[in-house]
Amino acid sequence: MAGSEVLVKWLASPINPLDINRIEGTYPGSEAPRIGGSEGIGVIEKAGPKSALRPGDRVIPVFNVQVWTELFVTDSENLLKIRKNIDLIAGATLMINPPTAYAMLKDFVPLQPGDYVIQNSANSGVGRAVIEIAHAYGYKTINLVRDRPEIAALKSELKSLGADLVFTEEEFQKEGRKIANEYDIKLALNGVGGKSALMISSALAPKGTMVTYGGMSKQASQISTGSLVFKGIYVCGVAIGPWMMIPENKEKVDKMFEDLQQLIVEGKLHAPPVELHDISDYSTAIERTLQGRNKKQVFLIHPDYKNIYPTYSNSKL
Repeated sequence: MAGSEVLVKWLASPINPLDINRIEGTYPGSEAPRIGGSEGIGVIEKAGPKSALRPGDRVIPVFNVQVWTELFVTDSENLLKIRKNIDLIAGATLMINPPTAYAMLKDFVPLQPGDYVIQNSANSGVGRAVIEIAHAYGYKTINLVRDRPEIAALKSELKSLGADLVFTEEEFQKEGRKIANEYDIKLALNGVGGKSALMISSALAPKGTMVTYGGMSKQASQISTGSLVFKGIYVCGVAIGPWMMIPENKEKVDKMFEDLQQLIVEGKLHAPPVELHDISDYSTAIERTLQGRNKKQVFLIHPDYKNIYPTYSNSKL
């Protein structure tokens, strides 16, 4: 290997909507054809003499890396070394959802233990990370989810992660004003858009902030005019990739990944529920992602994952 280049052996990678958009060429800045994979976990196979990484180091991708391939050559600055005691799936899903949740909880409003946060899309990867990270730091969460046949089981599951209150969007439409009056909600996290954004922005306390990180409904976010005019709420957005690339945020990013890894090691932050697929079965995994309402689909890529993470050696694919 030359200079600071490294050869990475990719072990596992989840499918995220942006991966499909990039493959299709519809994501800003991407052109088809393109190898997919926006996050994952790998191990260094070879390293150039100027690289700070060494063979055997576990890494996750940060910038300009394509993951859905067994081997990939890149500059070491495009990778982040992680602890070897981070689980395979926790490592593979560490780069996007947990940082998005952490940044929204830490970088927009100075929350204190006991403060209330409201979010929609609470069952998503980001939503689950918000619940666990907030719980670890003593923040209280009010969580909105879409109604479904197994709603009681889902509510119980989210509460087991640390959620304080869980409502369907229909329930919150009826109870929202009462909830807003009862709790001093300083931060709203919007991953849905549409009327769901209207509900959580309406629930904010005066001078509260709503941060938008996605639009799963594919509808423009509706914002409460009354809250804007009479409560003086703030509305902003975040994309975790560009946020991490801001030079002034480098110390925040370094601390964030240290904190997230520590939470994982302590058992306070978990990977979302997943379904595992050999990468040769890519069509099934992508189809289940497109269907929605399935668990996160994860590719197992290089067969050495069985040796490096023996817990997964007997995984049923």
